[in-house]
Amino acid sequence: MARSISADRARDPSAHSTVPGVLREGSARSSLSEASGISGASSRTYVNEASTLVLETFENSIKKYYLVPLSIAQRNKWKKKGTKLHIFNDHTFIAKHLPGGTMCQVCRKGLPRRIGKQGYECRDCQHRCHKHCHVKVETTCPNSNIHSLELCTDPQSPYAVRKLLGKAAS
Repeated sequence: MARSISADRARDPSAHSTVPGVLREGSARSSLSEASGISGASSRTYVNEASTLVLETFENSIKKYYLVPLSIAQRNKWKKKGTKLHIFNDHTFIAKHLPGGTMCQVCRKGLPRRIGKQGYECRDCQHRCHKHCHVKVETTCPNSNIHSLELCTDPQSPYAVRKLLGKAAS
């Protein structure tokens, strides 16, 4: 059985510096910063160690949260259905298609009008920004709900990896 930790402890390395079983390829360290990632486009996830990637799923009508390790976040083909939560400064960013004329609240430039999810919006405070700007947000979210999230701390277990990649359990 996997242990759970709250998201605020998971994202603060001083409070909880390692996540069991999360290893970056080529690294002997097991740290939360190596298990983070952000979405670069609606169909591909790219990695930014300043942000934590969590997958929110519904399994048997129960919300579950999986901390996505760096090695899985970099893959093109992980198929687990759910919502990618990009956590930074207590903000819970979700990739969204934002209306034309939306300005990035970080760099103050307009978000491009194009097909796909071109920006992030915090689902707790509606802060909107470019995907690459979300790790530059200086303020913490005033309405954050991340402290109530219970994360699976063993995402490298064969079962959790198979679930994230959409493979059948053996």
